[in-house]
Amino acid sequence: MNAPEEMSKDACQYVHNGFRILKVKVGRDDIDRDILRIRAIRDAVGPDVKIRIDANQGWKVKEAIRAIKKMEDMGLDIELVEQPVKAHDIDGLKKITDAVYTPIMADESIFSPEDAFEVLKRRAVDLINIKLMKCGGIFKAELINRMAEACGVECMVGSMIESFISVTAAAHFAASKRNITRFDFDAPLMLTSKNIEGGISYEGNKVRLPNRPGMGIISVKEWGDVYEAQT
Repeated sequence: MNAPEEMSKDACQYVHNGFRILKVKVGRDDIDRDILRIRAIRDAVGPDVKIRIDANQGWKVKEAIRAIKKMEDMGLDIELVEQPVKAHDIDGLKKITDAVYTPIMADESIFSPEDAFEVLKRRAVDLINIKLMKCGGIFKAELINRMAEACGVECMVGSMIESFISVTAAAHFAASKRNITRFDFDAPLMLTSKNIEGGISYEGNKVRLPNRPGMGIISVKEWGDVYEAQT
């Protein structure tokens, strides 16, 4: 997280590169500073770009409610707020969800189908972020999505720091489910090079699935420095 001026400049560059959805990290600084950053980004990119906020468990319940309500009053038009409080604080998630208009998404609160059951049973969130590397693969991701769909809760499929191989699998899974309405597949963009031939490709904010059997991966290159992340 940088100064509002720097973050708004970076946001404009991403929009120039074709991205129409921006995800902004908050929760490591004073709430008012976080809001200044969000306002600067919104002012810079205009009303047609979606902004998602990820607090990564960084807020307390009262802080989250105050911050989200303030952004609502300011008309910053936040699409969703991801994991505002600690993963174990399901009661806190519900209090926030019930107190604000902005949709609240669970991420770290849901690692397993059992976690999803508890969160859904309490109607604690509006949305769920499924990550294959977090929940243990496609089978458990399918169970979480089925439960969420039965409860009328839409899902997003996200990624951690992963290769093109695992994110390609996640993209195939996301594309096959009508209840998965959002995705967050930026992990391969953080790698210095692509370690496979085939797999997903990127065109601005669009992810293209390969038109080949299976995951569409033709070959895997030599392991080496390929996973060295960009800094």
